[in-house]
Amino acid sequence: MKVFKVYRLLSIVLITLCLCFNFEIKAQTDYEDFTYLKQSIKERKIVPYPSLIERDAAFSRRIYRIIDTREKINLPMKWPRNPLNRIIYESVTSGYGTAPIPAYKSDSLSITSTYTPEEVLGRGSKTEILQVAVDPINFPDDLVDSTVITPYNWRDIIKYKIVEDWIFDKQRSMFFPRIIAIAPVFRKQAAGMDLGESELFWVKWEDFRKILVNQEIFNRHNDAMRLSYDDFFEQRMFSSYIIKEPNAFDNAIYEFEEYKLDPFGALLESERIKSRLFEFEHTLWQY
Repeated sequence: MKVFKVYRLLSIVLITLCLCFNFEIKAQTDYEDFTYLKQSIKERKIVPYPSLIERDAAFSRRIYRIIDTREKINLPMKWPRNPLNRIIYESVTSGYGTAPIPAYKSDSLSITSTYTPEEVLGRGSKTEILQVAVDPINFPDDLVDSTVITPYNWRDIIKYKIVEDWIFDKQRSMFFPRIIAIAPVFRKQAAGMDLGESELFWVKWEDFRKILVNQEIFNRHNDAMRLSYDDFFEQRMFSSYIIKEPNAFDNAIYEFEEYKLDPFGALLESERIKSRLFEFEHTLWQY
């Protein structure tokens, strides 16, 4: 009789455990898009860069690039579930669980020259002056000016400008790039006129990387091994083209007189700069 009671108690315990386990699995599948809980990206920590001191930097070249998300290889940056344009915009306006990161006015990254979150929300907005009737029923011809402000839509960001240093570290015998800052690019408009492309704001890569390390990006090859945005940039999985290298005039390529009306020539100059960086590294070694 005692043995029967023991077996009965064990059965009740096993049934209770099974029900709890099934409830846990159901709770995960109700809120996750996988049959198991994914935590690897959310729990990642930044891998710090190797230390670098001035005496080891035998060569350095500052390069400006444009990343266009319309290129096929860059399409993961527009992944609707977690697009980069939303991440960078929310990082400087509302933050990700912490205070918003600083949005700088220029690539100098001076702490005395930053935008407030409110100023960022106003950047890129469209201002229109419309004439409306104060009393459209009784006095339809009595019109007054009304200012309508349309906030900037972060979905319109399709290009990014990055600043990076290409450095040869003679201590480790390595030639590598290190991103300094990134800026979303928007088309500036005033009074209905298109004033060309400009930077919406600048973000220091050191600050932004702390957010990107925990943000997933689409992986074309394996859903179980999604990458973080930090992996995407640090492993150079994007396509870009060079728009500026150091010069005596501090001009971008398209600002030189010979390239203002020759975009194809500017693109060839961009490729020449890229080839020269490759050749510099190639000539460092003997084969």
